[in-house]
Amino acid sequence: TFQSSFSSQRFLLHTSRLLSAENATDIHQFKKQDLKGDYPSSPRRRQYRYYFLSIAAGALIGAIYTLRQSQKYEGLMPEYISNSELLERQAMEARPLPPPVTKHVTFDKPPKQNFPFKLTLYQYVTCPYCCKVRAYLNYYRIPYDIVEVNSVMRSETKWSIYKKVPVVVVEDEQIQLNDSSMIISSIESYLRMPTKTFKNISKLYQSIIDKDEKGKLSFNYPNKYFLVEPLLNDQIDPTKQVQTEKTKHDAIDNKIQPIENTQPSTSFFAKLFSKSKPEHEHGLINIGSGNVTTNKETSSQTSYSKSSEQYKLERQWREWVDTKFVHTLSPNIYCTLRQSLNSFRWFSKAGDWEQIFPWYQRWIIVYTGAIIMRGVAGRLKKKHNLNDNVRLSLYECANEWIKAVGDKNFLGGSEPNLADLNVYGVLTAIQGCEAFQDLMNNTKIQPWFERMKHLVEPHFADNHIRAIT
Repeated sequence: TFQSSFSSQRFLLHTSRLLSAENATDIHQFKKQDLKGDYPSSPRRRQYRYYFLSIAAGALIGAIYTLRQSQKYEGLMPEYISNSELLERQAMEARPLPPPVTKHVTFDKPPKQNFPFKLTLYQYVTCPYCCKVRAYLNYYRIPYDIVEVNSVMRSETKWSIYKKVPVVVVEDEQIQLNDSSMIISSIESYLRMPTKTFKNISKLYQSIIDKDEKGKLSFNYPNKYFLVEPLLNDQIDPTKQVQTEKTKHDAIDNKIQPIENTQPSTSFFAKLFSKSKPEHEHGLINIGSGNVTTNKETSSQTSYSKSSEQYKLERQWREWVDTKFVHTLSPNIYCTLRQSLNSFRWFSKAGDWEQIFPWYQRWIIVYTGAIIMRGVAGRLKKKHNLNDNVRLSLYECANEWIKAVGDKNFLGGSEPNLADLNVYGVLTAIQGCEAFQDLMNNTKIQPWFERMKHLVEPHFADNHIRAIT
């Protein structure tokens, strides 16, 4: 009895303490409730609920966006690879018409050769590749329209699947030409052998389209450095004869061995380019080997051999411009933040951005572009193994070019060839920058540059500029 009564007392004492503690907690919670005017802990629960819903909504939106990006071209990609014309046609159908032209370029003299098609050039004014195309068109005095693209927003080229510049549109046939070297080669091929439609030329420069793991498309033109000869049925004048790079006999031989190896040379230049990409040779053979007229084979082997060497020299230096020389420019004009900002200010002046873009877009392009390109310049310096003093790499390329030109006025002899026009065009991209003046003062390239400028630049007749609103 004593033990049971003692246990009962302990139980009652413990129970009373629990009840007093709960009462104290309740009193404290009700005091807080009176101060806040709401039920206990409900604001915190509501806040957690908002956090959870926000995180869930963000995750759902991110998942949908990622899924759409990964599947953007999934179903159509095999058709794009097998039929690139479908891709180009869909892009041209999405292109706004009329294009937002900012400048009409015409000349006070007729073209050196008749080119009956209207061209529209989508460009950044100081992009080296765009400058290459402009130098070529200006030299041959081919009129064209310019659409200046906002380099940050790029709204003018949203319609294009090809996301780089330059892009040239042949308005008469609604054909889109991509890649500066392919654009130049296709127009040059037409001037050498006019065809009934420009498509008869452009279809010989088929693109190879690849897709990376992010779904981004990349375009490659294996024969972009070659001049092609169209089918006889496509030519306006099938009896017209032009110099060709290969005879039919040479083309058959080169299916087994590249042309660089069939005629070895001991010159430094031949050794430098002795490892040309064989797929470029193969691309030309597939296109032109069966389309050379028979009377070309009757020409003397000596004169043909000389022509072949000239074509190879031109093609090799065109490729040198794209793979080596152009990569020395950005690290030189953006090597410091000050020079990067000065370069973009000159770009704004050279491109008449004050008349083309609203002030806020111009401000974004100049200052945002200067900061971004300063970082890009450092990566390009490492990627292309330039000297710590990037000016030295620029000087080395200029000296290499002048050594190739030698005692001639131009690499092409008395008249510039496509390689001359490419080097000149690339240099005009930095003409207003500090690096350009250093290049003129520290190398012997200026006399050649002035001769090119005299041939390319003096025949502009008018430039009508329309502001973008």
